[in-house]
Amino acid sequence: MPKYERFGDGGERGGAEGVLDASKTNQYGATPTDAAGPNTPNAEPAQKKCTPGSSSSSSSSSSSSSSSSSSWSITTISHPSTINIEDSDKKYVAMETNKPKSWLAAYNSLAPRTRQTVRTAAIAIVSALALVAIFHLAKLAEHPVSENVIEEPPKGEKLEGEAQNWGGEDVYKAPNGKAFGAQGLANLQSGSEAGPAPAWLGAQFDAGVRNGGVGGVQESSPVLDVLARARPAPIHPILNVPVDPEFLHHDIERLRKRQRAEKRPANATEVAATLALVRRQVEAERKQLNGKNLRLWSVGEAPLRVLLVTTWRSGSTFLAQALASHPAVFHHYEPFSPRGVRQVRSGRDAFQAQQLLHRLLDCQFEGQVEYLNYTREHPEDMLGHNRGVWDACHKGPNFNACYNPSFLSQACQMFPVQLVKTVRLRLNLTQLFLNDERMNVKVVFLVRDPRATMSSRYSSVSWCSDHPDCASPDVLCSDLQADLKVATALQHLYPDRFTQIKYEDVAMDPQNQVHRLMNFLGMEFTSDTARFIMEHTQTDLNSPWSTKRKSSDRVSMWKKQLPLQEVHAIQNACGPVLKNLQYELVGQ
Repeated sequence: MPKYERFGDGGERGGAEGVLDASKTNQYGATPTDAAGPNTPNAEPAQKKCTPGSSSSSSSSSSSSSSSSSSWSITTISHPSTINIEDSDKKYVAMETNKPKSWLAAYNSLAPRTRQTVRTAAIAIVSALALVAIFHLAKLAEHPVSENVIEEPPKGEKLEGEAQNWGGEDVYKAPNGKAFGAQGLANLQSGSEAGPAPAWLGAQFDAGVRNGGVGGVQESSPVLDVLARARPAPIHPILNVPVDPEFLHHDIERLRKRQRAEKRPANATEVAATLALVRRQVEAERKQLNGKNLRLWSVGEAPLRVLLVTTWRSGSTFLAQALASHPAVFHHYEPFSPRGVRQVRSGRDAFQAQQLLHRLLDCQFEGQVEYLNYTREHPEDMLGHNRGVWDACHKGPNFNACYNPSFLSQACQMFPVQLVKTVRLRLNLTQLFLNDERMNVKVVFLVRDPRATMSSRYSSVSWCSDHPDCASPDVLCSDLQADLKVATALQHLYPDRFTQIKYEDVAMDPQNQVHRLMNFLGMEFTSDTARFIMEHTQTDLNSPWSTKRKSSDRVSMWKKQLPLQEVHAIQNACGPVLKNLQYELVGQ
């Protein structure tokens, strides 16, 4: 079937545009007469002219029989490669064209100034595309897949392959592109916003699901929407972005292994290996000591047991750490922490506290379930103050050895000095231990100006305001007044095993005061202790639990922090205590 090309439509390209089909009629119902195209072998070089009504070929006669008032005229010109086609309304010229030049040849044929303009435009376009790509990649990394709150429970599309194993259950994909497990689907269908996270993923996964998981609301990102809907990829439980199923499976397995390792109790071999590290540390530090310090490790020498008793925000953490810097000290940090923010004064609480204290001073950790559970939940608070033990736990084959009662008992017995620092035990409960001379117990009672104590509680910690034992100046000074009466009696009964020390004296002259205290305890003031005191009293870190403070500036800081009305209220409640401790009154 002959084809005719429109003028200038590309010659031999043979495209769909500009091609006239000879079988089609024109707007008046006529069909063009047959003629040899410019590229057909039957094209005649002689000039021929066909007019309406004439018959120059069989095709023209057939055409004239079906033509209407307007018909085609075909003119064959002498040029061998060109045919003119004329219509009463339009003229078409089919002509042969050369093949298009390559883009490089076309570019080289341009003028130099034009080439420079083209280059500049190309660079600008490429730069713009690169910036757009970088922007969308940044959005992909920064924002999770956007989605709206699911008003109707999604039916879910079950994912196939390795994506099913991401959480130990079947994985489904919500219509909005979010992946979730079968449990999450059940919770959504029951009306909850987000299902519970698998236990092995921990709080971080649960927070990620509730802030941006199924049923959550996130900032919209078109690119991430497209990615979520383009493929049934699971969502990373922590990063909250679509990830490759194989990568997610590998990452989940790694997290599972780590969690299993963290929860697996230490076996006997691991406990023994960790104990060997503690023993090696103790032996290395003992070789650097001499004189009085070596006597602490003498065979048959009863361990020295020290009770440091005070109340919250009285400077006991610094003083206890200064004593624990001695290599012979095992530090039992706040053993009554599981009881919360309340004081142990009498009754059943007092009996249980004395029992626990007696066992800890004897290095007997077996059966102390509440204490060991709290230690597992707060390992750095309870064990981090024992440098040798803490380092061995990190270097050992299984950190859970630190929660093993057998390990703690044996490690504790390697140290000849047992130090207990507590802010929850009132002084009257220590007499039971002072009465037993075989226990070799010494008590240190630390006191501080109640105005400074209350100022520190108000400004440094938030948990104190919800508990009367900590927030009330009346309760503080009532306990202090009772403790001071007991201190007077203990000083008279046990002058060699009881001492009272003021925080202000330690803050103004820490080196000499700690030196005097260690002499009272029968311990030598070492270079490590002197270095610790220097590092922690010459710098100031503004943190409630930091022991690095410029101690001399802390003595009178309460005068700047407390309003005068609050100062008067504390002084009215603590008048006898302030007088007994010889603190000056303000505003009177």
